[in-house]
Amino acid sequence: MMKTINIPVLLVGDSGSGKSSTFRNMPPDKTVIVNTERKPLPFRSFGKFKNVNISQYKVFAKVMKELKENDSYDFVVIDSMTSLLEIANKYCETVYNGYTVWSEYNGIVYEILQGIKDLPQQVFVTGIPEYIETKYGEPKAFLKTKGKEWKAALEKEFAIVLHTSLVDDDEGNIIEYRLDTKPSKSTSAKSPDGMFEERFIPNDAMIVNEAIKKYYEGE
Repeated sequence: MMKTINIPVLLVGDSGSGKSSTFRNMPPDKTVIVNTERKPLPFRSFGKFKNVNISQYKVFAKVMKELKENDSYDFVVIDSMTSLLEIANKYCETVYNGYTVWSEYNGIVYEILQGIKDLPQQVFVTGIPEYIETKYGEPKAFLKTKGKEWKAALEKEFAIVLHTSLVDDDEGNIIEYRLDTKPSKSTSAKSPDGMFEERFIPNDAMIVNEAIKKYYEGE
């Protein structure tokens, strides 16, 4: 098994902004895609990856338990947290009633986050943003969630939060897909001081993985 350190990465961006294509260069035989979106990722080699479609929370919990005990893989991609939280919410609405729905949902979100941290693999988690007005008087992008307790709060559970960023030409055609590594008034992006020399990097998970290894393991 490749030497890795588990520093879960949260990747936030609108649909079509290059989130899922960030994983195109990952080794298919060493990567598991936990696919709560239940749709192919947008790159040709997708069929070579171990892909597990998730439509029920109990199935997700079982898969996470199995991955925790499995040393056959180096990487886990959860695509996406947005859909996973919708699945968790639906589960709680089916099983519980009244205010219990939200208390149980909040507990499940906590369990999901702790489960991600407990995995031995390098984990990448995707999600779409919601824009919340801040003290600066302008909208800021945070990972979208349901309920109030975790709104604009999921990011604190991740040491690395990257936001997609697009570069287009004068005609509006996209010419480059990037990842924003630094905090700003408009995004909740963040990374450890000195991990990335530049604010914007290519949307490539393996570049992020190498930066993590170099930063924490001195490789």
